[in-house]
Amino acid sequence: MFKYTFIALALAAMFFSSCGQKMKMVQTAKTDSLAVEAVWKQYVSALTAKNAKQLTKLSLKQVYCQPCAIQTGGGDLVNINDFAKTMFASIYKTQLWQAIKGSKHLMVTEQIKKYKPLNLNVTGDALLVHDVWYVTSQPDKIKGFESQRYAFQFVKDGGQYKFFGLTAVN
Repeated sequence: MFKYTFIALALAAMFFSSCGQKMKMVQTAKTDSLAVEAVWKQYVSALTAKNAKQLTKLSLKQVYCQPCAIQTGGGDLVNINDFAKTMFASIYKTQLWQAIKGSKHLMVTEQIKKYKPLNLNVTGDALLVHDVWYVTSQPDKIKGFESQRYAFQFVKDGGQYKFFGLTAVN
């Protein structure tokens, strides 16, 4: 699992550095780790209960969703209500949902300098993005690509952690 997580993080670093941002992994402060874990548990509870109101409360108004963009062929910034409908319609049949229910995840924090996302007003020089990573097995894929990695991303907005986006890496 470490190997796959390392690959996912390396790909994320390449993406952000190719877009002009400077990303580096930083140690997650214990208070941030506990706060993000608490929000993540509430998020999973909202998904489990199909509670769109709670999911919306825990999220930014618009979220990035790379898997949504791949499915629809559209942009990766979507309204949280549309994201919730997509999740409620599809996640329960996936290996990702099985991984989430298994609770084994890795949290990492990325510090991204000079990144101004469209869905968040970043006032400082850098944005801290807290990723909750899951790895799912895909044994029928090409050797070296036998898994899919997903990161549920959270940022601090108005003093509270909010869901920022979902990304996936083969």
